[in-house]
Amino acid sequence: MPVTDEPDDVLRAVAREIEDRFGVPVDELREAVAAARGTISFLPSAVVRWYDDLEEAQRLLTSAEDELLGALQSAPAGELDEQVMTLAQRVDTALTIRDGRALTVRHLLEDYPLPEPPAVSRAARRTGPVLTTTPVPQPAPVSARTRR
Repeated sequence: MPVTDEPDDVLRAVAREIEDRFGVPVDELREAVAAARGTISFLPSAVVRWYDDLEEAQRLLTSAEDELLGALQSAPAGELDEQVMTLAQRVDTALTIRDGRALTVRHLLEDYPLPEPPAVSRAARRTGPVLTTTPVPQPAPVSARTRR
């Protein structure tokens, strides 16, 4: 059993932000990204990947917290041995990883624009060539050059 309900709150909060941004639940977005593998834009696929990583980090954090809680409950009162301190460090590391992944998802959601529909994309509005070039002058053949 997890130490607090906070972990679920973090996942719920991030999932809510994803749903608000894309207009669909996380599971539906995950399915859409999987179905469109390779043809979907950067943002949805990046958000799904980082959210999956966030869920994994949350599972690891919950497991580390449970182990620490068990060790604390079996430790003599007022004594923290090396095993307990190692478990506490593991919890701290797992928390840092989880929070970093949550921040990454939030960064993606806040700082990257949603892809434009294809009909109004910049490529569709383009009227001229993407890149204009001028011909590179070619040197005259060796036989046509004058010798000095």
